[in-house]
Amino acid sequence: MQLEKIQYNQPKVPELVMQSLIAAIDNGNISVGGELPSERDLAETLGVGRGSLRECLAILEFLGAVENRGNRKIVTRDADYIQKAISFVRVSNQADMQEDFNEFRRISEVAIVGLACERATEEDLQTLEGILRDLEAAPGDYMNDVRFHDALAVASHNMMLAATIHLVTSMIAEIRIRFFGRPDYQRRSMESHIAIYEAVRDRDAERAKREMKLHLDIVEEFAQKYPKEV
Repeated sequence: MQLEKIQYNQPKVPELVMQSLIAAIDNGNISVGGELPSERDLAETLGVGRGSLRECLAILEFLGAVENRGNRKIVTRDADYIQKAISFVRVSNQADMQEDFNEFRRISEVAIVGLACERATEEDLQTLEGILRDLEAAPGDYMNDVRFHDALAVASHNMMLAATIHLVTSMIAEIRIRFFGRPDYQRRSMESHIAIYEAVRDRDAERAKREMKLHLDIVEEFAQKYPKEV
């Protein structure tokens, strides 16, 4: 399959990977039902990092354009559908979308902790506790923060919420990176994550929702304090 190599005077990498895939479909180099090359070969062909490629493939999988079948990734939607999917990716690259992200998280993650209080299994709680230990051991690793919110969504036992939060946390990763290395943020965030976990463990939905709102207040505070450099 021939794909166009990405030029870096363009938008975000996930969007560019999709555009390259669209071009390959339009050119007849790949068809619906066709198999994508391996991640390694695809990343090398496109000239992108495997992390950026995985971010794009995760979005395509969530949106139903690519499907995992064993160790293979199959294209399940046509170029027109993938073109529409690009509009979803562009949301994360707009300078004025911070408030919309904040509002989305307040609606979805507050609902998630309420459901987790009702539905979390002992295994879910053990997973959350293990991630908290990882956060404490490596406070500068923002991926542990991502894992905590993903695991909390899984503990809600609502597949749609879990999949959506996984997608959104990958889209807002760069927001976390801006201030995650700051010790003052790490301390407050750690304390907040512990408070959320303890409320879920105690099956106290009102306390869990309150603690999640306070946690998102902290994120918003630091996002405003350390705006994106342009």
